[in-house]
Amino acid sequence: MRILAVDYGKKRIGLAVSSTVASMALPLCTIEHKGVCPKAAELVFQKVEQLGDIKEIVLGWPLFMDGKISPLCIEVGQFKEHLEKLFLGPIQLIDERLTSKIAEDSYRSHGFSRKKQKLFLDQAAAVNILTTFLERKKNSPV
Repeated sequence: MRILAVDYGKKRIGLAVSSTVASMALPLCTIEHKGVCPKAAELVFQKVEQLGDIKEIVLGWPLFMDGKISPLCIEVGQFKEHLEKLFLGPIQLIDERLTSKIAEDSYRSHGFSRKKQKLFLDQAAAVNILTTFLERKKNSPV
């Protein structure tokens, strides 16, 4: 059983998935959408069904740097509500501050053009979200 990470954005949703032993995060895909939460949730759930072995979803929670709720948090909350109607397993919110920035800096340092970065940035942010979740899970007492 694997874990799916979701980096929700107004135009693109980045997905990453854990390895089968839930020890590492792997980029999966980027889903283009029109910013309508019910449809975006359906698109993500279609991917869950294709994978067939997702037991849990972690969803990036886009707080402001000072820890306050951002306007995008409201949309992510709505997206989560729609996804919960489709996916019966747990869906957890994970602080995603700086995940996109870290991904962007990594691509820039490796010489990727902005156009090429755009193709993979959301997946890389989802990898960072999932990596954070897996690290916390590994380091927390049982």
